[in-house]
Amino acid sequence: SDVGDYMAAHDGDALAELLEAAQAPKPGPLPLNVSFADELPADFTPPDELLEGVLTVGAASILYGDSNSGKTFAAVDMACAVACGGEWMGRRTEPGLVVYLAAESPASVRSRLQAYQQHHGRRVPDFAIVANPVDLFASDADTTAIVRTVRELERRRGKPARLVIGDTLARLSAGANENSGEDMGLVVKRVDAIREQTGAHFLLIHHSGKNAAQGARGWSGIRAAVDTELEVTDTPQGRCIEVTKQRDLNSKGERIGFRLESVTLGTTKWGTPATSCIVLAADAPAKAQGKRMGEVEGAVIEYLAGVKVGTRKSEVVKHFAGRYEKGPVYRAMKALVTAAAIHEAAGMVCIAEAAK
Repeated sequence: SDVGDYMAAHDGDALAELLEAAQAPKPGPLPLNVSFADELPADFTPPDELLEGVLTVGAASILYGDSNSGKTFAAVDMACAVACGGEWMGRRTEPGLVVYLAAESPASVRSRLQAYQQHHGRRVPDFAIVANPVDLFASDADTTAIVRTVRELERRRGKPARLVIGDTLARLSAGANENSGEDMGLVVKRVDAIREQTGAHFLLIHHSGKNAAQGARGWSGIRAAVDTELEVTDTPQGRCIEVTKQRDLNSKGERIGFRLESVTLGTTKWGTPATSCIVLAADAPAKAQGKRMGEVEGAVIEYLAGVKVGTRKSEVVKHFAGRYEKGPVYRAMKALVTAAAIHEAAGMVCIAEAAK
């Protein structure tokens, strides 16, 4: 045969290897996106920044603080800079469409924008306010609606969406248990879907816990999920936005000072001034010294704050059974005693006056 003649004239083993290779299954695509280190380009591409040194394009962030700390004013001011394509606190921005999910109070967002425009003497283009209630917990319906709305706004304005702001996380996740990873994981998944499908950065506005030193309220996995965390504080020394987490940029720890200035927009039906505020740059106050509490320490402080008298350490451990292992709870109590945040005597602990 032709094959026999060929094998007689050539190396049979080599031909057998060729035949085996021809019959071997072709490599298919990998189930996951894989790249090899030795195939990476020699030139480094820096992160694409939306707000210089603070936010990156298409990422996720959380801006949180106590009630009345000025966090929503700061978010509106930041968003106006993106919509106008101007600088914010001396930092450059990538201009584009802003979509503000005003689930908590659309009227207050509108008034703050009116104050901004009046004070700066210009109209803010490409800043869309969504006044509908938004639910990112119960189903995918509102996630789909947001994506479709963003795409239609992009088509009408002829500009890409750069920033979506969710105000607040509590309103966007009504009915969810804020301390449950199962519940809040669904919300994070839908936030990711919105930013991935639109290409816009998603900034969540959130509240501090009862103990501000513990950080943002609720499930700690939210902090792990975002690329940037911004903490807004209001102290007697002044207001401040601090970068408390930064995944891709080197600005962690930077503090941006600001102050609020009242703007009169009109008069109420009683004839008194109707006002709002605008944000102005200011020197950042000095950072308070002291180690920030961890999640377990903050939870222990919060629990003891609600106990009128001292309680046994074993009871504290029992209270957190199912939420924290007993080892971390005992270590947290020891650290709090060392920091003089709680008192201990004869196996009993109570909150110190300074921590109340």
